[in-house]
Amino acid sequence: MERPEDGGCAGRARDREATRQRILDSARELFTSEGYAQVSSRRIAAHAGVNVALINRYFGAKRGLLAEVIAEEAAFPGIVEGGREGLPRRLAEHLVHRTLAGGTPLARALEHSAGDPDLKSVHEERLKNAMIGPLAEVIGGPEARARAALAASVILGVGLVRRIEGAAALQELDPDRLVDRLASVISACLAESAPGQAHSGSGRGRG
Repeated sequence: MERPEDGGCAGRARDREATRQRILDSARELFTSEGYAQVSSRRIAAHAGVNVALINRYFGAKRGLLAEVIAEEAAFPGIVEGGREGLPRRLAEHLVHRTLAGGTPLARALEHSAGDPDLKSVHEERLKNAMIGPLAEVIGGPEARARAALAASVILGVGLVRRIEGAAALQELDPDRLVDRLASVISACLAESAPGQAHSGSGRGRG
């Protein structure tokens, strides 16, 4: 039989989780509508109807809140968790159908704060811990982290091209053909040896 105090603890835990989620929802809404740099912790707290001290208690600071908001809607490491089979194609489909499409409303809003130190550090952490690290673990083998970093360079490069000039040339291609091409490039990046590597390597030792 459940003791009354057990029910009370469970109720408080639910209340804490509901408050925490309300803060996250408010931060996401405000970051999306107004940008990251323009929104203070006090503004988020007021929007969520809580004391600003709770943001520090649950998230450490506004930066911690930003990190969790980004993680909640991020595709990585979910794409990688599907395993090695079909991984290059899943990554290519993500690039074509999400990155080239402009990303989520939050991602588009955060582009305007790209130079903010908090945003830069959060993206750096996610690059290492949510993209390169999981990719390296899944593909395994020699130089796994270097191969994962090479694939990440392609993925981030497509996003950079879209932000700078809209990637109009890429978007002229049929989406299915573009997925096929990108999947081939990413597959080559993740492969344990590059095409023709063994042959060229043996040739270097000849007179």
